[in-house]
Amino acid sequence: MLAKKMDAPLDMKNGVRFKTKKHGYVTVIEYYNTHTVIVAFENTGNIRAISAAKLRSGQLADRSVPPESIMVGEIIESVKHGLLTIVQVESENIVLLTNEKGEEVRMLLPAVQKMKLKAGEIPKEEPKMPMSLSALTKRNKKTKDVNNLLKKMLTDYGK
Repeated sequence: MLAKKMDAPLDMKNGVRFKTKKHGYVTVIEYYNTHTVIVAFENTGNIRAISAAKLRSGQLADRSVPPESIMVGEIIESVKHGLLTIVQVESENIVLLTNEKGEEVRMLLPAVQKMKLKAGEIPKEEPKMPMSLSALTKRNKKTKDVNNLLKKMLTDYGK
């Protein structure tokens, strides 16, 4: 089945560049419809089809680039080795790293990804504790009456 070619919208004309989230810029080569847009990656020359929505949001990946190579140059923190810099991704699941002293450390890819996730986690802030009675309750007629009653009880307590 051949894709029916339609007139391209202004932002999908041939030669228009889009920025991707991880793989640089792509150039539109051919627009067929919203589901089929042919693009070329500028850094590798790889050509692929993508939907117009994913292209506009930058959510497309260059399949000729292995996903592990994106990690090269990142710095992660290890409890045992300190700060480590990713130098190279060897074979399928071994990562070569160097520590601050220049010593090489080899780790499994899942362990490195786990350390990256731990480093990326942002500690959650503790919710503020309410400091007054009115901050504890919602504002409606029933709670206002309860608040007034409690306030009166507290002020009359010592008398």
